[in-house]
Amino acid sequence: MNLLRPTRRSTLCAIALTVSFASSLVDISSAFAQTEAFAPIAPTQPDASKLPEAVKTQQDAQKFYRQGEDKAKSANYRGALENYNQALQINPSFSQGYVARGVARSNVGDRVGALADFDQAIKLNPSDAIAYAQRGTTHFSAGNAEAAMTDLNKALELNPTLAAAYVNRGYVRSQSNDAEGAIADFDQALRLQPSYAPALLNRGFVSLNKGDRQSALNDFNQAIKLQPNYAEAYLSRGTLHHQTDDDNAAVADFSQAIRFNPNYVSAYYNRGLAQSKLGNLEAAQADFTKVAQLNPDKPEVFLQRGQVQAALENPQGAIADYNQALKLKPDYAEALKSRGDLLATTGDKQGAFNDYNQAVQVQPDFASAYTSRADARSHLGDRQGAIADYSQAVSLNAEDAKAYENRGKAKMDLGDTRGAIADFSQTLRIDARVADAHYYRGVLLAKLGNQRDAIADLRQAGDLYRQQGQADGYRNTLKQINQINSR
Repeated sequence: MNLLRPTRRSTLCAIALTVSFASSLVDISSAFAQTEAFAPIAPTQPDASKLPEAVKTQQDAQKFYRQGEDKAKSANYRGALENYNQALQINPSFSQGYVARGVARSNVGDRVGALADFDQAIKLNPSDAIAYAQRGTTHFSAGNAEAAMTDLNKALELNPTLAAAYVNRGYVRSQSNDAEGAIADFDQALRLQPSYAPALLNRGFVSLNKGDRQSALNDFNQAIKLQPNYAEAYLSRGTLHHQTDDDNAAVADFSQAIRFNPNYVSAYYNRGLAQSKLGNLEAAQADFTKVAQLNPDKPEVFLQRGQVQAALENPQGAIADYNQALKLKPDYAEALKSRGDLLATTGDKQGAFNDYNQAVQVQPDFASAYTSRADARSHLGDRQGAIADYSQAVSLNAEDAKAYENRGKAKMDLGDTRGAIADFSQTLRIDARVADAHYYRGVLLAKLGNQRDAIADLRQAGDLYRQQGQADGYRNTLKQINQINSR
């Protein structure tokens, strides 16, 4: 019997886009409450015997302090630092000034200096709940969750009405997988301050992670209602929409987040992912380019933009992006696989094999990379090696229909008829609409003399090829059926 292989239609995109909200979609964040959420404390009263001089000192220090606060509110933290330095030079015992300077230092990335300032504030005023809360926040940002919890507990012991401290402690708990404790803290913050949007945002974030999307949506909606310019709430709600496949709504929310924060990297990145999923590739490319401008050290954006460039049939631009992703992160398995996929489509089978080989070395449980390496081995004539890789792929992902299908083809080429039939059957168990699996199983069943089942498979293959617009496959199927009937 002459075995006719159906021809697949050419497709616009060389590779599929990878859209994920892994730890890469990144990016829903429950921000800590800002300094202004904390109530200011009154400066220490001066000694009565030195009242006139002390009053002037306090007034001068307060003047620079207020100037610093105004700059901090507009995110001019370096300018604020200059004013706080002047305030503390005039009055080195101004504990509130150390707290404010610590927050400004934290915002410019100087966590060591920030912790030193909070330490000094607590030394000057051991009952300052704000200083403990801010030090706890900074400890967590520095990766010390245990110290953060200790300080936040102390802050709430000193001031049980400090709503922002409950939010921050709830956030720390949520990052430690204590969802129930986190929600209890957010609930308490909202009992103290019912219109506190950050508490709603954080509670919604935890609900979303628990899978309670309706509760999350309710909280995000309420946060936006209370604070209509709350960029983080739009980002969070947009991510929820993305997860529920409502990507038009997701794009609208991400756009609102960008409207209120024009340099919001996470919003551009997430909007790019949603645009990719919608097939708006040029818009996705523009968003990823904006992220690359704002944060050129983010390897994930070069991977995503590279995949968009490949889909737009710009292989040179795609390769450049994959290379940049790998420059930033040399062990980036997904970038290695994506570059390998593109090399395979451009005919460089050996280059593709090398990239797949490196990808599985970096990430030994990367099932789809084994499938792709198997494809490369098959094209290079190594059928046994291909079968071994397909077997590894299905051992890692038993629902990988493509791995079963291609292993079946490799077994068929090596003459393992029954093994090939078993693999095509597994393919169809996972996805009954794989026309090639019906076709090849039908051909092989006919070879074994099972004409009835062979014709049933071939007819099913023909229907699928016709529905999918694969004319060559449909014609080849009819030829096979005619050959069987003519015996």
